[in-house]
Amino acid sequence: MTDQANADLTSRSMAGLAQRLRDGPLQELTELHRKATLVSEMARSSHAARLEQLTELALLSLAAMEHFQAFTRELRAQITDLIGTAGRDLH
Repeated sequence: MTDQANADLTSRSMAGLAQRLRDGPLQELTELHRKATLVSEMARSSHAARLEQLTELALLSLAAMEHFQAFTRELRAQITDLIGTAGRDLH
């Protein structure tokens, strides 16, 4: 594969990762923030309603964390590939 083809592939891969970060984990964190704000504003709600909201918040938090960790693993793999490619290009 030519240097330009490698650069194009890397650029597309990085753009795809950035889009997936925006559409996945960052969107989930935005939703988590919104839900946390709602929970903090429900001080006068019933105990059952607060418990339901806190449970939903905990589940959303766990899912967001798992998806962010998966994204981080993919990002690390991409960086490792780029370092390996850069090392091969030096030889």
